[in-house]
Formats: sequence, C-alpha cells, structure tokens
Amino acid sequence: MGACMLFLRPCFFTTSRPIPPAVCAAYAHFFHTSHLSNAASLEAGPNPWTRNPKAKERLDELNRPMPTNLYPRIASKSRDMTCGAFNQEFKALKYTEQPVDTGKVSLQGRVNAIRVAGSKLVFLDLVQEGHHVQSLCNYRLLSEAGVTIDEFKRFCQTVRRGDVLSTEGIPHRTERGELSLLLHQLPCMLSPCLRQLPTELQDRETRVRNRHVDFLVNSRTTDVLRLRAEIIQYLRQYLLRSDYVEVQTPILAEGAGGAVARPFRTTATEFPERVISLRIAPELWLKRMVIGGFDRVFEIGPSFRNEGLDPNHNPEFTTCEFYRAYFGLEDLIGMTEDMFAGLARHVDDLVAKSFSSLEAASACIEAPFNRIDFIGGIESAINEQLPNLLLPDAEIKVTKLLRDRSIALPSSPTLPQLLDRLSATYLEPQCQTPTFIMHHPECLSPLAKCFTNPENSQRVAARAELFVNSQEIANMYEEENSPFEQRKKFLEQNSYRSGESNSTIDESYLEALEWGLPPTGGFGCGIDRLCMLMSGAQRIGDVLSFGSLRNVVALRRAVSVR
Repeated sequence: MGACMLFLRPCFFTTSRPIPPAVCAAYAHFFHTSHLSNAASLEAGPNPWTRNPKAKERLDELNRPMPTNLYPRIASKSRDMTCGAFNQEFKALKYTEQPVDTGKVSLQGRVNAIRVAGSKLVFLDLVQEGHHVQSLCNYRLLSEAGVTIDEFKRFCQTVRRGDVLSTEGIPHRTERGELSLLLHQLPCMLSPCLRQLPTELQDRETRVRNRHVDFLVNSRTTDVLRLRAEIIQYLRQYLLRSDYVEVQTPILAEGAGGAVARPFRTTATEFPERVISLRIAPELWLKRMVIGGFDRVFEIGPSFRNEGLDPNHNPEFTTCEFYRAYFGLEDLIGMTEDMFAGLARHVDDLVAKSFSSLEAASACIEAPFNRIDFIGGIESAINEQLPNLLLPDAEIKVTKLLRDRSIALPSSPTLPQLLDRLSATYLEPQCQTPTFIMHHPECLSPLAKCFTNPENSQRVAARAELFVNSQEIANMYEEENSPFEQRKKFLEQNSYRSGESNSTIDESYLEALEWGLPPTGGFGCGIDRLCMLMSGAQRIGDVLSFGSLRNVVALRRAVSVR
C-alpha cells in the first residue's frame, strides 16, 4: 500500500506524519476503480479501422517484415534546410557529370509525386510550403552507404504520395537542368499518409469539409491564404512606419458599441448574472486610447456580428482600424489612396513571383480615386431633389420616392435604411473602379462629425466610404468629439432601432469624451473583403482558413475524402 501511495501522492511522503489507513484505502480504491473503468471504456470504444479499413492495410504493409516506428521524433541535423531555402541557395548550381560534394543537406517535406525510372532509380517530388525539390533515390549510390537491394525495393514499394519524409543528400543539377537532392541514404518516414491523397479535388462541399486536404491538393487555396497573410503584414508595416502604435482592445464586454449591429451574447462564470457581448467593432475602445494620449493607434483583429451569411458577409470577420489625432477627412482620403495603391502594386509583384495560381488585382487601383457625393449623386440619378432629411416627414417622403420607382423597401423601413437602399440602387453600381461615396446624411453616421453642405443645405457627415467592384472596402470619417452632440446622435440612433441592431447610449463612452477627444480621423477596413478583391476570390469563405461559419459548424458532420 505504501508503494501505491508513493506513486499516487508523493507529497504525502514529504512529512514524517503517518498516513491514516482510511486515506490509503480510499486512494487505492479510487486508483483501482478508475483504472478498470478506463480499460473497459477503451475495450468498448469504436474500432478506429471501421471507417477506413484501407488505413489498417497500409499500416500492416509499413510494419512488414517487422514493426517500425512510423512517427519518430525529428532529429536535428547540422545542415537542415527548408525546400525554399534549398532552391534559393543552390539556384546557381551547374550540371556536372560527376556530382560535386558540397556537403550534405537535410530536407523534410511531403511526397507530391513519385516517378520510377527503372528498377534502381526513383524520383521523389518533395513539397514544403509551396516549394518543390526533386530527390533522387539511386540504388548505385545508396548501396555505397550499405543499403541492400531488398531495403531499396521495400521502400519503393511502400512509399506513397502524401507521406512526410526526411531526406539527406548532396545538391545536384541533373542533365535536364532540374535542381535536385542526390540521396546518400534512404529517406526516413516521419508520418505516413494513411488515406489516398487525391490528385484533384473540385467538389466545393468536399473541399470545405476537408480543408486540410484542399490545402494539399489545390495550390490556389493555399496561395489565397498566403496572400492574405502578406496583405495583413503590408497594412501593419505601413502603419508602423507611420508611427502608429498597435494595440489589442477587449473582445468581450458588457456592451457592444461602435456600430449598429446585432451582437453575440454570452455569460461569464465569474459574474453569471451579467450579459457579455462579443464586440461588433473596436472603435470606441480605440478612441478612448486617443483620449488617453495615443495620438496614432491601430488594431487588426476579429469582430463579430450575429447576422446573416452570404458570399460577402460572415458573422466572424477581421478588420483593420486606425485613429489619428489632428487628422481630417481629406487627410484620411489621401492616406487611403496611398496605402491601397501601394498594396495593389505589392500584390501584383507577389502574384508575379510567388503565387502563380492567382491573377493580378482585378481592379485598377491607382490614385486619385473617383468621388461621388451621396446626396448629389442620388439626386442626379433620380432627377429629383431629396427632401430636407431633418424634417419629421422625411421618412414618408423618401418612402414615396422608393415606391414611385418600384424599389423594394427594406425589412425595417427607417430613414437610414431607406437612404442606404437608394445608395445601393443608384450609387454603388457606379463604383467599379475605386470610388469614394462622400458626405452621407447625418442619420447614417451617428459617430461622425457633421456639417451643413452649402451645395444642398442638407446636414451631412464628414465621411467617405471606399467602394471597388460595387463592394464596400473601407469607411472613414472625422470622429464626433463633442459629448453633447454625441449624446444627441445616440438618442436619434435609438429612435431608428430595430430588432436586428444593438444601439444603446454608451454612458461610459460619453463620460470618456468629457475628458477631451482631440479632432480625430478614423478609418476601418474589412480585411476579408480586401483579400477577396486582391485575390479575385468570389466568396468570403475562400479567404478564410476554414471557410465561413456555415462551413465551420458543419465540420463535425463532415464526410471525409475517401
């Protein structure tokens, strides 16, 4: 019993006090019953080979004539390289009839193709992060290292496309000009592929439910995600070079502000009586930081809106938002033009050099961008003046405008929704090339500073939205910094509230404004839509690692690739 207790609770033996017999018996009983329970559950568990009997056949084949460690720990090598580094370092290597020993190199990767050239020569195409290296298994050279013909044949018979291998040899340029690794020992299996890796995968549902296989088979899928990483890195470096400070603001809070949207809600174990919301935008947090003295601040991160899914919307999405004190609307527009035009050139270079499965940016993104005045553009399109949008009957008159033109009313026909429908009908289709829609009506911009437009005497916001291919890419405006005007706008926003939105008066934010928010320009960009634009993707799920929310929740019911 003492040995059992030493195993279960060594801390009991750090004291000279005797262990009560009842304690010993209790722990011994617990260990015995839990051990039997675990053993029984393992015996009664599902047979892992019933779903994929071919995997067992493959394992049996690999373990003949004797069991083999198919999942060894990785061993450190003196000259361990990635496939990309190998191609870069030895790209100038010339063909010689007799290989020149430049020192052994170790490469790891997944077998993408196997080509047999006779009974004693096999070519393995290894791929790692999109870079390919040809490995030559020549029995004549391997025999010099002590490899028998039976070992060589067994390897050739058991290696499969999809296996992960470690190889070692010397760099060599073949007579056909192919940079290769001439192996001096048989490759080491690091992880076998127990399923048949397909050569192509076209069915969309199968692809999204087996995204890892999609990555292995379709280079475009991985190129889009690698391009996404490059786009995020470009935006981050652009802002850091401009002396912005990157921060992380709360994702969980008691209220969700910064936009009109329906939030996801949950509770926390620490205070279950309170309702916690996932943020719908980081805006109010970032402006608090400007109040606190961070004159240039940005955040790249996720936000969540409990709304519908379509090819351009996903409830979980990534944004880039920055805020800069003493920055006006024209400054924001100029910075946006410079940043996006530079990004488009960077993407074109990447596509030409690294992402061959993609095409250059689909739209001509060159500064300066076009501009359309919100109210002026609509009035020109309908050949009629809009009513004074501050008057009580504005909603009735705008509703009549839509009905007279047989435009379907939104599900919640408030004045902001009606005006947004007019913009979607008449303005957004004009925005094929990069175009700013400017000076939105005040009711559409509750967090922006507003002024009376001298051209039409309407109350409008110092705001611009960037559209490309008729899709919103970015939104920017001068921030409302008066706590009194902001309260009035929150109250007006509440009067338009619908069941789908989350619009409440954020008293803590109004209190923060009382400390003095400098004149500030704010910018927000949807990373997912920007990646769609730059990669040519048609669905937002194509630029997300595991697709849209619909794809993610369906993974538990996924049908594996056979």
